[in-house]
Amino acid sequence: MKRLHLLVGGLAHGPWPDRPHLARLIARGRPADAGACTGTSAALAALFGIESRDLPAIMLAAEGGDAGSEAWFCADPVHLLAGMHSLSLLDSRQFQLPADEAAALVAALNRHFGDEMEFRAPHPTRWYARFRQTPKVAIPPLDQVAGSAITPEQIAGPDAREVQRISMEIQMLLHGHPVNESRDERHEATINSVWFWGGGGGRRAVANFDQVMADGFTAQALARAAGRPAMPLPDTLQPGRLPDGYTLAVLERPVPGQDAAWFEPVLRALQRGQLDAVELTLTGEPALRRVVGRWQARRFWRG
Repeated sequence: MKRLHLLVGGLAHGPWPDRPHLARLIARGRPADAGACTGTSAALAALFGIESRDLPAIMLAAEGGDAGSEAWFCADPVHLLAGMHSLSLLDSRQFQLPADEAAALVAALNRHFGDEMEFRAPHPTRWYARFRQTPKVAIPPLDQVAGSAITPEQIAGPDAREVQRISMEIQMLLHGHPVNESRDERHEATINSVWFWGGGGGRRAVANFDQVMADGFTAQALARAAGRPAMPLPDTLQPGRLPDGYTLAVLERPVPGQDAAWFEPVLRALQRGQLDAVELTLTGEPALRRVVGRWQARRFWRG
């Protein structure tokens, strides 16, 4: 038996005129509860039986760090872009950050905040932080807020103001750092803030999947934590080459040609009996989920 779960980022709202095969899968599938899968990180956490706040510790462990059972936050380097009436947040998809510049910035953060927290940067664009006293806050993962306006309400909880204070202090510290002065002279986006999210730790990832196909680090880290093999995402899905069992494939964002490379082969494989069932989870606010079996895939009158 072959089953496939497709987790697709950024396509929940439709319509899908440039993705006709995705539209057919959605129209022919059976609605299912998508839960709070507003972003890829939250959806992945739910699929592995944890919450998004638990992800930083799992990711740090996959980096080779000793996360232990303590609470860890992601402290992702970002660029805050000031608009007419709001601030927008740009993540590392919008800028390059060399390892030496990341190391210099993190060293400055550790010197300044040594009594309050510890920063680690095992990867230039993946930073982590451990507070001496863990704040009680609820903050959405970076992928849910990147590219959008930032509001104070996105940091909630009893210690929200304390985290906001620290974030402001970080912005002031990074503003005049030599790394950012040099980046500004080169007309590159400065690293003028970090986005804290997470704050959990110690929960174990559990998977119903037999294997995972993904290019993103978070999905690979979760597969490793759950003891499942992870393989790179192919450019084009070839259902006949899928291993037996239940496979999770993570398409983190829309890209040109995705319909022909993925959704058309999925629909065709269902109709031909090469796949027994496909679950579709499309992240967004709200998220969308469909379950499509062989018979549903043949319901041509449904689109």
